[in-house]
Amino acid sequence: MVTTQRTDKRTHILNVAGKLFLEKGFAGTSMGDIAKAGAGSKGTLYTYFDSKEQLFEEYMRLEIRSRSTPVFDLPEEIDDTVSVLHDFGVRYLKLTTDPIVVEILRTVVAEAVRFPEISELFHEEGPHAGHVKLKAFLKRCTEQRHLVIDDIELAASQFNRLCQAQIMLDFLFGVRKAPTDEEIDHIVTEAVRVFMAAYGSVAEK
Repeated sequence: MVTTQRTDKRTHILNVAGKLFLEKGFAGTSMGDIAKAGAGSKGTLYTYFDSKEQLFEEYMRLEIRSRSTPVFDLPEEIDDTVSVLHDFGVRYLKLTTDPIVVEILRTVVAEAVRFPEISELFHEEGPHAGHVKLKAFLKRCTEQRHLVIDDIELAASQFNRLCQAQIMLDFLFGVRKAPTDEEIDHIVTEAVRVFMAAYGSVAEK
């Protein structure tokens, strides 16, 4: 019971803090602000977290993992490479333009110089973890002769960039709204077409 209560309290603190981090940024949010927002006294906060940095790191880790894990759930056996790549590309582009993910990224970039460990954690939990899984999938595709790829590291990066197009950066900089489902489908369809033209086996083209 005590363990459950501690877990519930920790989750509550993370939820309260997360909203403030997204609204005010990391630098603009203090432990006092988090306490006043309903997370408990400052003393209570420090019972669960050693610092604001640790609190933000855990919030970020949980948010990124919960959103990215299903995106990079790629099959072991591949029957239709085009369909799998298309479905993955749609999930990936939706992830990279998810408002919460983008706000976390903006916060990480803003604090990267002062707190490089935060940006390193974001990179490890997000882009790097996803890149590793995509590389493993493309390797399986190559081994199963669906694709012909010499440099899997490069090919994985190329596919991600093709899916992002210009939309991800424009959305990050706030110069456009999140893409519609129709836009995402069109961008990813073209990304897969270009990728398969470059790497598809004769049977897949």
